[in-house]
Amino acid sequence: MSRPWGRNRLKFALAGPLFEAGNRFIPGRPHDRLAQLVADQKPKRVLELCGGTGYAARLLARKSPSTRVDCLDISPEMLAVGRRYLTRAGIGTVALHEGDAAALPFGNDTFDVVMSVFGWHELPTDIRHRAIDEAIRVLRLAGQVIAIDLDPPPTARTIFETYMRLAERPHARDVLGTGLADAFTAHGLAVTTHLPARSWAAPFQIVHAHKRGI
Repeated sequence: MSRPWGRNRLKFALAGPLFEAGNRFIPGRPHDRLAQLVADQKPKRVLELCGGTGYAARLLARKSPSTRVDCLDISPEMLAVGRRYLTRAGIGTVALHEGDAAALPFGNDTFDVVMSVFGWHELPTDIRHRAIDEAIRVLRLAGQVIAIDLDPPPTARTIFETYMRLAERPHARDVLGTGLADAFTAHGLAVTTHLPARSWAAPFQIVHAHKRGI
């Protein structure tokens, strides 16, 4: 990826194994929730953006064995961790790619679903907007974008604000509230579902959008 956000590389290099181990303990199990939402669509081919170690991609592969999943991330360190887990699990329907979310190495109209869990907030604002256009480009007609990302739970705003100050860069705030859904709409996607965070038991939002017909 173009490197304005390369400063996060150290974060991911150090935290990859921790993220992999800790994902299952996140309140509300967002990775499992995303995998189930995508599996329910019965897609033939799925792209995961900012997929890290491919944790959500592996969950999807287990829920939908006939789905081919391409998982893309900028961090070779995270992907190296993911490849070890893929080998151990014996999953052959997931491919991990090092690449740029703002310049996807895939052709037009390739995927049925583009999914991401806690990925969009990691992208600086300009890169995020280019990545949305790229997601639309690689989606088939009526293809879907399904995203789970940060959102302040109304019952724990002080804790959430502390986390944002300590752990996230300022551009991450762009996705909070209606920010991510509004960005999708501004780029021409039709947002059909936006579920904000409702409690600390599920401190994330879910946005489901479709590529409009021409």
